[in-house]
Amino acid sequence: MKSRALVLLLTPFAAFLAAHSAHAQTAGASTSADSSQVITVTATKRNERITDVPLAVTAIGASEIRDRGAVDLRDMQYSVPGLNIQEQTPGANRIQLRGVNAGFGTGLPIVGSYLDEMGITIDQQSRDSLVQLVDMSRVEVLRGPQGTLYGEGSMAGTIRYLTRNPSLTKTDGFVEANLYQQKDGGMGHRLSGAVGTPLMQGKAGLRIAAGSDKLAGWIDYPQMGLKDANGVKRYFVRPKLLIQPNEKLSISLLALHARYEGDSDNIASVADPKVRQRTTQFPAKDNSDLANAIVTYDFGPVTLTSSTGYLKRDLLFTASLSGGAIRATFDSSYKQWNQELRLSSNGDGPLQYTVGVWARDYTSLIDRSGTFNGAAFAPLRRVGTDPVDSKSSAIFGDATWKLSKRVELSAGGRYYNDERTSQSTTPAFGPVTAKFNAFSPRVSGRYEWSRNASSYATLSKGFRSGGFNGNGTFYEPESLQNFEVGHKAVLAPGLFFDGVVYYADYKDRQAQSAIEISPGAFQATTKNVGKASGPGVEAAVNAKLPAGIELTATLGWNDIRAKSSNVEVLAGERFDMVSALTSSLSLSQRFAVGAGLKGMWRVDYQHADPYSFIVRQAQPNGTIATVQNWKSTNQDFFNVRAGVEGADWSLMFDVKNLFDKRPLVLPVVPYNATTGEGVSVTPRTVGLTYRRSFGG
Repeated sequence: MKSRALVLLLTPFAAFLAAHSAHAQTAGASTSADSSQVITVTATKRNERITDVPLAVTAIGASEIRDRGAVDLRDMQYSVPGLNIQEQTPGANRIQLRGVNAGFGTGLPIVGSYLDEMGITIDQQSRDSLVQLVDMSRVEVLRGPQGTLYGEGSMAGTIRYLTRNPSLTKTDGFVEANLYQQKDGGMGHRLSGAVGTPLMQGKAGLRIAAGSDKLAGWIDYPQMGLKDANGVKRYFVRPKLLIQPNEKLSISLLALHARYEGDSDNIASVADPKVRQRTTQFPAKDNSDLANAIVTYDFGPVTLTSSTGYLKRDLLFTASLSGGAIRATFDSSYKQWNQELRLSSNGDGPLQYTVGVWARDYTSLIDRSGTFNGAAFAPLRRVGTDPVDSKSSAIFGDATWKLSKRVELSAGGRYYNDERTSQSTTPAFGPVTAKFNAFSPRVSGRYEWSRNASSYATLSKGFRSGGFNGNGTFYEPESLQNFEVGHKAVLAPGLFFDGVVYYADYKDRQAQSAIEISPGAFQATTKNVGKASGPGVEAAVNAKLPAGIELTATLGWNDIRAKSSNVEVLAGERFDMVSALTSSLSLSQRFAVGAGLKGMWRVDYQHADPYSFIVRQAQPNGTIATVQNWKSTNQDFFNVRAGVEGADWSLMFDVKNLFDKRPLVLPVVPYNATTGEGVSVTPRTVGLTYRRSFGG
C-alpha cells in the first residue's frame, strides 16, 4: 500500500518532468518565459536565480506577505511545501520540515533560523524566533539538510528572514493598522510600520520598523473570574543603518528589541475549548535583544563578507503539572556571540565559489523551581546551564563548476567542531564536557534545459550534536543524509513549477523518553533511538490565470519511519506530531473598480493530515507501558480576504479560520490525558486592516 501511494504521488510529477524536458530540449536555450519573473535568492550565500539553485528553496516576497495579511511565518506555513508549524503556547512554535520533528526534550532544533546574516537559533526546541513579518524584503525557506553552509541546527532546513534595506536616495515607508474580533474572545489589534530616509544622499540611510499588538485571548478561567485569559501583548522595534561610502564598501548595522508577555499556554477543556478550570495564572515572558553588523567589500574578483552578531534572549514561563498539584517556574537566559567571515567569487566565470570560517559562543542559565500543593518541590529545583553551554567553530566551502552550456557540478563541505558543557549548582553537578565534530558534505549536479528551466540532483548531510539532559544523562549526536531530485521551471509568463522527490536517512536519531518524577508528572529526556528513513515529495505551482486570477498550490508528503524498536519508538512509526500530507491552495484576483481604484480578493485553503503523539515508559518488571497514545484529526482551514486599493492605501476585510474549525492539536502536557485538556486551534477571527504608504 505504501509503495502504491508513492507511485501515485510520483507519477504526475514524473510525467510532467518528462514532457517538459522534451519540450525544453526541442526549444534549446530559448523560452517564452519572461526571465524577469525569476526570483533572485541568496540561499547559497551568493546572488542566484532561484531556477539556478540546486536546492529546494521557497522564496516568499514582500508583496505575497502583504497580500496574505501574514504577521508571522505560521500564517504562511502551508504555502511552503513540507513546512508545518504548531503553536503549543502563544509565541512558542515548533517548526517542522520534511516530516522531521525535534521532539520535546533538550538539544538543538532541526530547523535553523537566520535574521539577515545572523543565526538566531537557541538550544531550545519549543521556542522559535520572535521575528514578525513586518517590512521584510523576503523570506527564504531552504528545505532539506543545510549543514554545508549553515551548520548544525539546520538538519531539516533553514529559514532566512531578510529585512528591507534603507533607501539612500528617498524617504519612504508605511503604516498598517489591524483591528479584529475573536470568536468566544476579545478584541485584538495591531499597529506596525516602517520609515526610511537617507542620512547622507547616496551614502547612508536609516530605516526603522516597529510593531505593537495585542493577540486576543479566548479561554476563560471561571474559578478566577477571568475572561480571555490567554491573550498576549508584544512589541518590537528594529532599526537598520546602511552606509555605502563607495561602490565597493557596504556596512549594515541592524538591531532588534522585542518584548512578549502573556499566559504560558493555550490549554483548555477538550469538551469546551473556551474554558479552563484554574485557580491561578501562569505568566510567561520572552524578551530578545539582538545586534548584527555586516561589512562587505568588493575586491573585484571576490567579495569579502563579515557578519558579527550578538543575541540575548530571556524566557520566563510557568507550567502546571500532575493535574495542577505541581507548579514549575522556568527562568532562563541565553546569550550568544557569532562571527562569520567568508569570500565569494564575482562575475560569471565557469567557477563560482564561497569559502569561510564561523564561530559561536553560547551560554545559558536556568533558575527552575517548583511547588507541590504550595510547598517547595525539590525534584524540580535546578540552577545551572539550560541544559548546556557551547563553544563551536567551523570552516566551510562550496563551489560550482560550469562544465558546459547546460551542465554544472557543485560540491561543498563543512567541518564542524562543538564543545558542550553542562553543570548546575543546585543540585551540585558537573561541570561535564563533551566534544563533537562532523563533516557535512553536499554534492549536486544540474542540467539546464533552458534559461528558465533546470533539473538537479543533490546529496547532502546534516548534523546535530549530542549533549546532556537536565538530569545529567548523556546522548550521542545524530545525522541525516538526504538525496533529492528536483525540477524548477518558468513554463510561460506567470507559470512557475517547483517539484522535488527526496529520500531521507536518519542515523542515531534523538528522541524523547518519559521519566516520572512524581505521580502524574513526567520529565522529557532525550535518548538515541536508532535509525529512521523514508521518501518524500514536494511540489509547488504558481500560475496567472485568465481574468487576472492567480493560483498557488503546494503539496508536501513524507513517509519517514523508525527502523528499530525500543522503549521510545517502534519500527514503522512516524515521528510524533508529523503529518504525512500537508497542502494548500490559494486563489486571488485584482480588478479595476474605477476612479483609480482596484478591488482585491483572495481565498486560502490549508490542510494537514492527522498525526500521532505516543509516549512510552519502561517499567521495573521489564515491560513497556504506553502512557499516552493520541491521534489528531484532519486540520482544514479557510482564510478569506477582500478589499479595495488606491494608489497609496488599502482597506482589507479579513476572516481567518472561516468555518471556525478547532481540532485538538496536542493533549495536555505532560502526558496526563485524564484531565481532558489540550491545545486547540485559534478560533475564527474577523477584522479590518488599513495600510497607508508614502514616498514610494
